[in-house]
Amino acid sequence: MFKVAVPILPVESSERAEAFYAEKLRFERVYAYRPDPESSDPAWLGMVRDGAHIVLSSFHPDGPPGSASVQFYVEDIAGLRQELASAGIHLGDDQVFDQDWGNLEFNLEDPDGNRINVAQDKSES
Repeated sequence: MFKVAVPILPVESSERAEAFYAEKLRFERVYAYRPDPESSDPAWLGMVRDGAHIVLSSFHPDGPPGSASVQFYVEDIAGLRQELASAGIHLGDDQVFDQDWGNLEFNLEDPDGNRINVAQDKSES
């Protein structure tokens, strides 16, 4: 049986990506695999925030940076948007979109151009 899906986000520099996800999005690195201890890349980094898991990979078979998208469902979209803006993340326009399919959503990109969609079920707001 399926247990959980973990998106793999391709990145150019594991150090730059880890800094963004840890310092700006407040994910915590739970593991790192680097086959060459003398080099920071290529790397495979497991990152977690609350119950959300992602992998940041600078291994080329995982795709070119900027080619991935991920959607995170959250409990308090307005609070998280404010937190991210306070952390210096450029969020574009100042709105949360009220989608016809029942979500409140906003979007951002990581330093490698991977797209991040943040969503909250309107019935939980």
